[in-house]
Amino acid sequence: MAQTKYKFRFSVFTATRNRANMLKRLYNELKSQTFQDFEWVLINDGSTDDTDEIVAQIKQENIINLQYVKKTGGGKHTAWLVATKLFLGQYIVTADDDDPITSNMLEVFNKHWSDLEQSPQYNEFWEVRSRCKKIDGSLVGPQLPSSIFDSDYNTVSYKMGIFCEMVGCRKVEVLRNEASVPEVFPFMENASNFDEAIRWSRAARKYKTRFVADITRIYNATPNSLSSNILNRCIQGEKRIIANKLVEFYFTLLERRDLLLKYNKRKYIKTILGYSFLIALSNPSTPYDGLTWSQRFMIRCLILPCKIAIIYNNTSVKIYRAKS
Repeated sequence: MAQTKYKFRFSVFTATRNRANMLKRLYNELKSQTFQDFEWVLINDGSTDDTDEIVAQIKQENIINLQYVKKTGGGKHTAWLVATKLFLGQYIVTADDDDPITSNMLEVFNKHWSDLEQSPQYNEFWEVRSRCKKIDGSLVGPQLPSSIFDSDYNTVSYKMGIFCEMVGCRKVEVLRNEASVPEVFPFMENASNFDEAIRWSRAARKYKTRFVADITRIYNATPNSLSSNILNRCIQGEKRIIANKLVEFYFTLLERRDLLLKYNKRKYIKTILGYSFLIALSNPSTPYDGLTWSQRFMIRCLILPCKIAIIYNNTSVKIYRAKS
């Protein structure tokens, strides 16, 4: 396999916004990696804290290879768009600034990719996924059938029903093609993220994943992250969260209808209901483009009851506040 077009074995990608203190911790964890053939691609998505000062200190130390880009916000999906063009590694792994990583994370991925590179099935795979544990040491999500389990994201997520935090280490070339972030997508004017699961699901139509039991990340539930308190934040009218969920529900209905109808009809109905609720809440433009006739019919039937429920909820909250 040709290695010459890659400068590094791995690119480590981090998108950050106003988390300078967390960056210090992540930097120390990267310095401590037991496998050091990597670069750090750090995208500052409009921070107003002292992130620049922290990065200046990191550059001055000159211990790890760093590509640093400061941009004027736009959300994690825009950070992905910038970073994907910069990666000089053969494989890319995300290191979020709010989740600690293990000191052997890159060593684990190097081992499993080296094994796959010696296999005639190498070209069938696009990622290796490792596991996360919680701060208390318990595993995030259920056990997989074996310590090394070859399957694909759609089978594990939809057929097996395992939706949980994992750490993906991926081929850069597939990330730039089948799993790329679209330049334009519905509801993007208010969105701060393009649901990454949509991209992983697209890649899974063509490529396999090697799931491994190794722990490489400590999952830390961060308040006000993109995935916390979703329902309440939608009801409170937080535009970016509403837009992010509209993107998720829309593309699920558009691209993963077959998977849900085959493996999880209940989740399909919940997605229809959730999408209808958000349309009733926000009245977005062109919410039906590309959806099937049956999807459009169900959504339109549900919008009025959802609007009534929203009005009732808002009225109840006002009455409660007035009494208290």
